[in-house]
Amino acid sequence: MVDSQPDAHASSGGREAAQQRLAKAQAELSRYQEAIRAGIDPLALVEVMNAAQAARVAAQAELDGAPPLKALSSAEVHAMIDSLGDAGAALNSAKPERLADLYGAVDLQVRYTQTAHVADVSIKPVSRVNSVRVRGGT
Repeated sequence: MVDSQPDAHASSGGREAAQQRLAKAQAELSRYQEAIRAGIDPLALVEVMNAAQAARVAAQAELDGAPPLKALSSAEVHAMIDSLGDAGAALNSAKPERLADLYGAVDLQVRYTQTAHVADVSIKPVSRVNSVRVRGGT
């Protein structure tokens, strides 16, 4: 499970690149503003300032839309698994309608390839799964 998470280092590379583009665009805008204060004709800088402004807005939007870099550690994954208790026994003795609720909550998907005799299993929990259901409850 730990290895299946998006690589935080790879994600941070994209974030760092966006931060560098943002800093470069802001520095360019500052340089152009200083040039105008020094007497350069502002009309001569319209195109380059517009380009720098567009780059700044794009980099900021990318940073604002980037997902957080928090990935679960191995210890956190083990703690989550341990908190489920004896999930195998609970699943084996659970009522089918309760299992359907659980499978729906974790968006369980199984794709079986008959020729290769392989099952691809994935889950995409929308929110934290209520572990009381996994333990069997009533």
